[in-house]
Amino acid sequence: MQKLVRKGAAVAALLVSAVALTACGSNGEVAKPGDGGGSAAPSAGASGSAARVALADAEGAWLGVTDGKPVTLTISKGGQAVVISEAHVCQGTAKEGDTLTLALTCKDGNTDRVSGTIGSADGTQLVVTWDSGKTDTLAKPAASGLPTNMPSLPSLPSLPLQS
Repeated sequence: MQKLVRKGAAVAALLVSAVALTACGSNGEVAKPGDGGGSAAPSAGASGSAARVALADAEGAWLGVTDGKPVTLTISKGGQAVVISEAHVCQGTAKEGDTLTLALTCKDGNTDRVSGTIGSADGTQLVVTWDSGKTDTLAKPAASGLPTNMPSLPSLPSLPLQS
């Protein structure tokens, strides 16, 4: 029973973040399944000779699918960052330097997406290479509506009132 509640809570968190992220500004394009995968390599624009990615280039909400699983990344103007993937929610900061890096912490101890580098961000697509070896290719979500094809939430049991 607890496993069902945990899975339901994880699905609810993912849905809430997806809905919240669609309200952030974008250029009207939608991230589509398959628009990024664990094997996607950064474009030539992400090579050492390319211009450095600034924090302003990466700000906003980004959505994609890596290894068949949805990934969301949100970066605020102040550099606060949150990534949600599978049942993992990780938060921390995005910092400018020679490269734009992400330093995050996951409360559940997961380390797949705690340290990474943003190799490219062109306003429509963002590529993050994580120290774990994963690569996320993400796109800006459409600002004009809620996501479609989202799974429905299972019925959750009533919780006892706490006084």
